[in-house]
Amino acid sequence: MHEVRHGELAHFGQVPFGRYYGSVDATPLFLVLLGAYTEQTGEPHARAAVGWMLDHGGLTSRGYLVYRADEGGLANQNWKDSPGAICDADGTRALGPVMAAGAQGYAYDALRRTAWLARTVWDDEVYAALLAQTAADLRDRFQRDFWMPARSFPALALDGKGAQVDALASDAGHLLWSGLLDKEYGEAVGRRLLEPDFFSGWGVRTIAAGQGAYHPLSYHRGSVWPHDNALITLGLARYGLHDEARTVAHALVDAATTAAGRLPEVLAGYEREAYPAPVPYPHACVRESRSAAAPLALLTAVGGA
Repeated sequence: MHEVRHGELAHFGQVPFGRYYGSVDATPLFLVLLGAYTEQTGEPHARAAVGWMLDHGGLTSRGYLVYRADEGGLANQNWKDSPGAICDADGTRALGPVMAAGAQGYAYDALRRTAWLARTVWDDEVYAALLAQTAADLRDRFQRDFWMPARSFPALALDGKGAQVDALASDAGHLLWSGLLDKEYGEAVGRRLLEPDFFSGWGVRTIAAGQGAYHPLSYHRGSVWPHDNALITLGLARYGLHDEARTVAHALVDAATTAAGRLPEVLAGYEREAYPAPVPYPHACVRESRSAAAPLALLTAVGGA
């Protein structure tokens, strides 16, 4: 980007400077800046972040990223942060330190990406091998401890005793995005997320309907979140479920067209067949950065399809 102007001529396209990309030097200068930044800063922050996951985060001592309720703060310290969000299918809240499924997927992806940086940028093969092995071990543990064979679906979390928190939840779609599940498991999960109890017609619900915990006007137990669905769509595409990815993407686009092209923070989880437009979630943020970014993720997942 060379120039951005907001005058009347630019607004009406009489001059090309509304957003002007005429710049032969911006791209090499970006690379110069990136190189200089890397040269000056090295990688201490990345290594420190990995160290946090391994030590304070619990990967070494517990095998998983873990959090406990913060007295005076949030009971749940992941994106589903409402008090009852991490629960069994009947609505019983998880007790003790919680190991949320989605966070383990993020940790796995982070370890693998940092291993790539260590190998290709930092020239530290020993550290790269350590991170790659840590990621592989996490993947094996997860599929042993979280997978619910009778339901062909991963648990929402493990509770403080290591028991599975068995609500069927959209967090499983984040595991597709991170690549944590084996191909067979991932394909089964992806198809399951498009069944009617999960998929409202406007998107994938945060938990499947029909469970005791479900309510279409619950913040994290039955609503539809655009950013959640954007990550699910990326995950579906990653596992080759392109028809399913297009279905979710088109549903979100349809939802946006009913609101002047805008996706709010969250929608109610009512079925599309019952209402001509998505039912608004009370007090949802109309403008929210994650929802604003969702169409970019959809475009990445499905292109122009």
